Amino acid sequence: MINFGFSPHIEISLDNVLHNLKQIQSLANPHRNDIMAVVKDDAYGCGAVPIANTLEKHGGVRFFTVARFQEACTLRNSGITSPILVLGKSTLEQIKEGWNKRIVFTLNDLSDLKEWISNQLEVRFHLNVDTGMGRLGLLPSEIATFCEQLKFISGIHFEGVFTHMARADEPNTQSVDRQLSILRQALAYIRSQGLSPQHIHFGNSATLMRFDIKESTLVRPGIALYGCNPDPAQKFPLNLRPIASLKSTVVKVKQVPPETEISYGGNYKTSSTTCIATIALGYAHGLPRFLSNRGEVLIKGKRYRIAGNVTMDYIMVDVGIDPHISVGDEVVAMGFQGDDCISPDEIACLGNTIGYEVLCHLGPNIDRIYLLNDSIVFNEKGSGF
Repeated sequence: MINFGFSPHIEISLDNVLHNLKQIQSLANPHRNDIMAVVKDDAYGCGAVPIANTLEKHGGVRFFTVARFQEACTLRNSGITSPILVLGKSTLEQIKEGWNKRIVFTLNDLSDLKEWISNQLEVRFHLNVDTGMGRLGLLPSEIATFCEQLKFISGIHFEGVFTHMARADEPNTQSVDRQLSILRQALAYIRSQGLSPQHIHFGNSATLMRFDIKESTLVRPGIALYGCNPDPAQKFPLNLRPIASLKSTVVKVKQVPPETEISYGGNYKTSSTTCIATIALGYAHGLPRFLSNRGEVLIKGKRYRIAGNVTMDYIMVDVGIDPHISVGDEVVAMGFQGDDCISPDEIACLGNTIGYEVLCHLGPNIDRIYLLNDSIVFNEKGSGF
């Protein structure tokens, strides 16, 4: 194992990524539903290149989704050979470049289609139908115009239709049925015009775990791959394992008297003579400041509450009068230690947020290692600044 000295670092378990993939596959129809892995925004902060390569080489994933064209190019340059769908808007230059890279684009606006046609571009694309998200995509009222414009055009390859479920994580929601009804109507009209898209997808993690996806050809898991639930406060039917660990070390242990103020603002005071352990980890590295006086860390398999405010580079914990804790001991702020685990979902609940945000805030300025079969297969140096 790499010696990180007294610096924080991130560990990503690729074994847990593959475990989560198998859990997702258990809900999909292997004869109909291929996996389209969502690895946008650096795989939700966890590292798109090593994760996508692991999913392709060891998990059999044959389709990926990103938010921006540059992300697709990064994956392609890393050795990914499967098709990659770009969800966001792309320039004409990117469309031209993407054809030879086997990058698939999203049609989110009729004006984009007009540009593609007028510039005689070759493009593979999926149509995004806005059935209730209100973000991107064509409105149902625009589908007829879309079909009319597309009918007699060559070089523009209409390969898929998708939508995004806005409230699939809500208990007892009726929104999914409403959105699916709108999507079905759009698909019926598209097919009545002689157009036959190969792929249909609408199953994000929450939809996949709670609703029937038999009408789709692809399932589109994102957060579930990374071991989090769509809503951290709810139960979902998969046995997911967190993939990310945020670790550091104890850098100082000192005994202090009663009424000693700890950290900025002095909003933690020791109640008796005790020992304070200082840990080289803070919000600059991805530990949320909302964990001040609330969050916990693991040291030698035991939980300790953060004492005072989380600072940029350090936190302190009250470890008691006789802690048997020393400088250099491992500290886990997120992830497994012994039989315990502090998950991103647990952290998210403390901040009234979601696991997505916790993962995406993991600091790019600290080192990362990626583990497969208990061996380091990828080592990524942090930016340092």
